[in-house]
Amino acid sequence: MDALVATCPGALLGLPDLDRLREILERIQQILVMGGVALSALGALCFLGLWVVSFVRKPAAAASVRHPVFTRLVHGLAFVPAALSFVAGLGVVFAPLAPFVLKALAAAILVAALVWLLAVVAFWMGGTARDLHRVRRAVLLAGTPWYCLVVFLATYL
Repeated sequence: MDALVATCPGALLGLPDLDRLREILERIQQILVMGGVALSALGALCFLGLWVVSFVRKPAAAASVRHPVFTRLVHGLAFVPAALSFVAGLGVVFAPLAPFVLKALAAAILVAALVWLLAVVAFWMGGTARDLHRVRRAVLLAGTPWYCLVVFLATYL
C-alpha cells in the first residue's frame, strides 16, 4: 500500500492521473501541428505548382494583346501578402508585434488565395512575355505566407 501512495498520491483520494491527461493533450497538440504543417506545405505546393505549370503558356504576339492592366493589378496585389508575411516575421523577432503574427499570416493567406485565383485567370487570358513574367512573379510573391507558415508551424509550435 505504501508503494501505491508513493507512486500516485492522488490514488487514495480518488483523483485522476493528471500526468496521463497531460501526455494525451501533448500528443493531440503534436498531431495538430503535423496536420497544420502538412496543410501549409500543400498550400505552398499549389503556388509552386502553378508557377511551374505557367511555363507551359507561350507568350502572345505583341500586336494581339490588349492593355496589360490586369497583369499589373495581379502583380501589385501580390505584394500585399508578402508585406503581411514580413510583418508576421517581425512579430517573431519584436515582442510588441507578437500578437499580430498569426493574424498577419491569416490575412496574408486570404489575400494570397485571391491573388492565386487572379493569376490563374491571367494565365488563362495570356499576354506578352512581359505580362506572363509579371504574373509568374506575382504567384511566387503571393506564396510567401504559405512558405512562412510552414516554417513557423514547424519551428514554433
